[in-house]
This record gives sequence, C-alpha cells and structure tokens, in this order.
Amino acid sequence: MSIELEELHGARRSNIPPFIVGRCPASFDHQKAVNQVICRLAVYKTSQCLWIASLLPRNMVHVLTPPPENPSHSDIIWLAGPRLLGLLFNWSLLGVLTTQVYIYNIGFPKDKVALKTIVYVVYALDWAQTCSATYDGFQWFVYGWGSIPALYDMYSCFLNVPILSSIIGAIVQIFYGWRICIISGSWIPFSVVILLALLQLGGGGAVGYYIYHDASEVARSSGLVRAVGIRLGTSATVDIFIAVSMTFFLLRSRAQALEHTNNILTRLMRLTVETGTVTAIAAIVDLVFFIKAHNGLHQVSGVILCKLYSNTLLVLLNNRLVLAGETSHHHVHTIGESFRAAAPHSTDSEPTMDVPLVDLSAKKASGDSQFV
Repeated sequence: MSIELEELHGARRSNIPPFIVGRCPASFDHQKAVNQVICRLAVYKTSQCLWIASLLPRNMVHVLTPPPENPSHSDIIWLAGPRLLGLLFNWSLLGVLTTQVYIYNIGFPKDKVALKTIVYVVYALDWAQTCSATYDGFQWFVYGWGSIPALYDMYSCFLNVPILSSIIGAIVQIFYGWRICIISGSWIPFSVVILLALLQLGGGGAVGYYIYHDASEVARSSGLVRAVGIRLGTSATVDIFIAVSMTFFLLRSRAQALEHTNNILTRLMRLTVETGTVTAIAAIVDLVFFIKAHNGLHQVSGVILCKLYSNTLLVLLNNRLVLAGETSHHHVHTIGESFRAAAPHSTDSEPTMDVPLVDLSAKKASGDSQFV
C-alpha cells in the first residue's frame, strides 16, 4: 500500500499507539494509514467470505418439523428481523475484532507462541463462523426470498451458532482460567473452569447434533431444549465464576500491593467484571428467548456470542498498552521535577509495547507485579 507523504504533510497526529508514532516521519498521517489497511483488509475478507458461501451446498441438513402453513405477517417479521440484525451485529463485531487483532499484531510481536496461536486460532474461527452465518443469510434473503419453508430452515446454524461459538467460548474461558491459576497460585479454580468450559462445549456439540437432524426454527424437542440449557446455562455460570474468582484474587493481591500496583489491579478488576458480565448476560438472554419466545429473537444474541468472547480476549490482551503507558507515566513523575526539566519528554522515548502478561500472584510478599 503506497501513501503519498506529500499529500499528508502537516496532518495532525491522532491517537495511535506511541511506538508507531515514534518510528514514523513527523508528516505521516497514522490514522489514515491504519484506516486504509483496515478497510482494504475488510473488503478482501468479505469477498472471500461471500465466495466461500456461494460454494456451499444449498441443502446441508435435514428438516423433519414442517413450518407453519399460514404464518402471520407478524410471525415473519419477528423471524426475519432478528436474523438480519444478528448478521449486521456479527459483521460489525468482526470489524471491531479485526481492529483488535491488528493492534495486537503490531503491539506485541514478542508474545509467546502459545498466546499468539490462541489469538489467531480464535480469529480464524470467528471468520469461519461469520462465513457460515452469511451463507444462512443468503439462503433466507437471497436464494430463498419469498419462500416460507426457506425462512424457517436453519441451514448451517448447527455449525455457526452452537458448535463454533462453543469452541471459541471454551478457548477464551480456559485462557481466563489459566490467568486465575497464575494469580491465585492454585489449580482448583482452573480445574473448575476447565470442567465447566468442557461441559458447555459438550452441550454445544449436542445442540449442533439436534439441529443438524431437524433444522427447523419451530423444532423444540426435549433433547434440544436440554442441550441448549446445558450449553448456555453452563456458559453463563463459568463466566460468572471467572468474574467472581478474578475479582476475589485480585482484591487479595491488592491488599499487599503498592499504591501504583493498586491502580493496575483496580483496572484489571473492573475490566474482568465488565467483560464477564457482558458474555454472561448474552448467554442468559439467548437461553430465555429460546425457551420463552418462539421466534428469531434468540438468534440476535446467539449468533454474536462468539464475537463477544473473542473481543473480550483481545481487550484483555491489548489493555497492556494502557497499563504500560500508565507505568511509564508513573516512573516519569517519580524522578522529580528537576530531572524532567533537564530531559524533556519526546515521542522517541515512548515505552515499547512488547509488554507481556502481568503476574499478580498473591504469593509474592512484596506485592510488586512480575512479568511472565
């Protein structure tokens, strides 16, 4: 990608990570460059997604439960409308996730291979889930436009909603469990998280099995309802358990930490509670709508649940940029006014963003944070 620097001369610098600013010419418009990269990547990936969707067969599953013979106008609206909104939210959150992955890629090139693998595997699975959901959208609103049976069929929903979402959710939940293990120094919470994550993964596989053998929106067999209850109920449970456990162990570490470390712990606690609450609420809303509302409302939260998990993972990892900036700011202010007057701040002295995850284990009596 070529950018004419002459056209960008004199442009105002935007809020781009400092390490990017420090390595580029002063006349370089970083925001425009980042926007162009993201837009071109999105267009390229979208064309790939639509091409893959066009290659998929029209009939992937079996339909045993017939659709209503004469659905009302309201029934059609409450079935098609939530599906359309779910697709729009899905693509929007995928765009947010793409930006997060881009920031992670350029901000943490020295992260461990295992951590990078988790990030890129989750990102690839999210693209697969979006391609599958887009395929369903084409069946409902393009190939099957005006057909009531086509609107009530679920096509590849057995793959993108329960199976891929459960896999992504389990990966993120187990990662959070590993962080709890490091912070607490105990394997018990980690074991509980793994058990619950695998249980919801098994529930997702069971839901996919039932939907594959009866891919009808009106199908509500007892086995399907139980499987959905296990998957979403367990998912909400493990999210709440993670949020409570992280908060408890971070509070315990905070009691032994220094003043500046307290600020870091407070931010981590707030971030953990917020992200855990979002995913837990989405799972609960999906479960309630599936059981109580016999329409497409449950698909709004169901189809975007995996994107919420992925974005919470990247938010946690990229939050180290903020923590690194605060740490650098704190050290600058502890040097003293005279030293700072003699050594003025410049963009070249910005801290590097290759910041590893922080070990805030309570077993360290000093209370200082350690990088792992």
